[in-house]
Amino acid sequence: MKLDCLILAAGNASRFGSCKLLAEWNGKPLLAHSIAAARKLDPAGIYIVAGAFYSQLQQALPALDTSPKKNAGCEIHFLEFRAWNLGLGHSLAFGVKQLQNANPVLVLLGDQPFVSAQDLQRLYRAWCENPKKIACASFANTLGVPAIFPAFFKARLYECRGDRGAKYLLQRYADHVIPVAMPSAEFDIDTPADFTEYCKKII
Repeated sequence: MKLDCLILAAGNASRFGSCKLLAEWNGKPLLAHSIAAARKLDPAGIYIVAGAFYSQLQQALPALDTSPKKNAGCEIHFLEFRAWNLGLGHSLAFGVKQLQNANPVLVLLGDQPFVSAQDLQRLYRAWCENPKKIACASFANTLGVPAIFPAFFKARLYECRGDRGAKYLLQRYADHVIPVAMPSAEFDIDTPADFTEYCKKII
């Protein structure tokens, strides 16, 4: 079954000091890595929830989407969330509400550069074996995104608020969750120091 991919990229990166998703990571903007990994699943569509840096990200699309398959069906859609300051949970709820269809939804963050296409493919295979469950990343003794939610679970995602995002729901509905070991999901970029330190890991 085709799924939709929802990439959360609405924050103002206050701890980073600029649009971190456009910072160069291994030769490409940071956000481009999430897009490229998602494309390997051949999703029905890739939707990016943008807010504080909506205009900059939209203008950077040619650099963000460099896949040779980018014109072969799956399109990139920017969703402008003007109330981004309300928190990640609100951004997630807003994004999912735009997906009024019967597709499952893969939720990703734009600043997890170590999450690979292979990680997402393993997650997708786990979900395909149990399509009525939520398949999510398991790392550092917790559950989190990336995660694939079946379509009927979208109503629960609509309820996310403030800082209560997908992780909160994964914990609340743990009996509906299939954890998939994904150590790479532990790392995200919050500060310039994070960026510098993690860049050393790819040299």
